[in-house]
Amino acid sequence: MTFAPFNIAVQVIAAFVIFVFGYVALFVSLIICLAVSLAIGKGIYECARQVRAYAVRSAPAKTFVSSDVALIPGLAAIGGRS
Repeated sequence: MTFAPFNIAVQVIAAFVIFVFGYVALFVSLIICLAVSLAIGKGIYECARQVRAYAVRSAPAKTFVSSDVALIPGLAAIGGRS
């Protein structure tokens, strides 16, 4: 059984086309991975920003000393107030 003869130029062109398509596919997958990693990074950054903002907001509430304790003489300095 004999196969149809192929021209060497056709094989070289086909190999070059496959090579180019492979690099294009590699570049596209790289861009997709970059976009996903940037989205994950931005999500982590925004989450950390919200956690820090919550911690800064709630920190004074945790160290709050009641105003009636501050009225008792001698106990005003306990809460860190003069």
